[in-house]
Amino acid sequence: MARSRGEYQAVLFIEDHRVVKQMRYSEFEAILDGMIAMGDWRDTDAHVVYVEMDTALRPTALVFFTLYFDENGLADPEWNLPLRRFAQISASGPDLGAGPIRLACRSQCAIDWHRKDLWDPDMRPNSNLFLVIRDALKQNRLGFEVRAQETEDHGAPAGMIPGDEDIPVLEPENIPVVTPIEPPAETDPHRIKLARLIKSQRLRIRTLESEIEEVRQEAARKLSLEGKRFRQRILDLEQALKRQQVLNEQLQKKLSKRNEQFLSLQNELTAQRKRINALQTELEQSMSSDAVQQMQERIAAELTIVKEQLERKDRELYYRTEREEQLREEVRQLKEELAARDGEDKLRKLAELAVVMVAYHPGAGHITLPLHDVDRYIANPMAYAAEKCFVSEEVYRLWLEHYENPVCIHQDASGEPCNTSIEAVATPADFVPGVSDRCAVHQNTA
Repeated sequence: MARSRGEYQAVLFIEDHRVVKQMRYSEFEAILDGMIAMGDWRDTDAHVVYVEMDTALRPTALVFFTLYFDENGLADPEWNLPLRRFAQISASGPDLGAGPIRLACRSQCAIDWHRKDLWDPDMRPNSNLFLVIRDALKQNRLGFEVRAQETEDHGAPAGMIPGDEDIPVLEPENIPVVTPIEPPAETDPHRIKLARLIKSQRLRIRTLESEIEEVRQEAARKLSLEGKRFRQRILDLEQALKRQQVLNEQLQKKLSKRNEQFLSLQNELTAQRKRINALQTELEQSMSSDAVQQMQERIAAELTIVKEQLERKDRELYYRTEREEQLREEVRQLKEELAARDGEDKLRKLAELAVVMVAYHPGAGHITLPLHDVDRYIANPMAYAAEKCFVSEEVYRLWLEHYENPVCIHQDASGEPCNTSIEAVATPADFVPGVSDRCAVHQNTA
């Protein structure tokens, strides 16, 4: 009895376009049952390939799937992909030596609700994962029994693995003689090769479209998170500004109240002074000089107390006014900081999205502006262009006037320019002021 093809199944772990671990399917089942932990894949979504092959170790079916291992290195107990079912019903893929394989990946998934658990192989010429898998299987590190291909059943399509009882064994004397029949045009090897190539390219296109969609979704997710962060920052600043405005209003009310109290104290002091003057006049008329002196001393003491109170109120008013000015300056700085950060964040985001800023200047051509040069370019575009042309700003400015209007600028005694047409100098580096902008007659008179 021939060995069952069911034994020719393997599981490969892929990392950085390399096969880093191989095992037979029976070992993989032990991992799924939680009997074996994978320490190297703790808290990782591993990229795994289920392989069915013929007895010559040539792939007949490949299923590219992901498997999560927790922090203890144990496989996700809820993982339930039907790998063998995928190997039977999936569409065909590239020919890896045993005819077109059965291929299941994200861009070619026969069971749509399992698509998110699959991944697409790299098919680029210099890193084709199919060739990596084929070469890894040829090394036979898992110790499969390799048999000559003549003993294999070529009648079954890739991915359809018959059982032992379904494989007939013919004795040499019982093999019937069949008259060769010319194959129809549909089996022309060139057409078959072309059809397989077209199918391979279509698979490559679907894979690239899937990768592009993943990149687009990731960029949209990052952009959404960045937008939320910016909106939250703006909201925080607006709330801080509102709190500052409320505080300013409260301080303004307190200041108005202090002003009213100050005016009231001034009025009260004026009234007290008038009353004191009246009392002094009355005392001078009715009391002795000693009594008047005592009264004056008492009044002077009261005046001193009142003056100290007024000075204290003046200091409080000054400090309130100074604090209000500080708060207004902080609000202004917050607004300027918010505006500046918004501009810088937008430029940085454009740079992360690979947006290139280009400026055109005569003589310098199209200049690519790095992010760190944007401020310098905005401050003086002419000087920036001159620097790219390896000339000074003054020489570049004179050359630009000559380039836009190539005439002789020599002026006679009356101040009239020559204006004779001359040949324009194409580059600023070749321009010589006083020579290149004058005709042959006036070059020696510059």
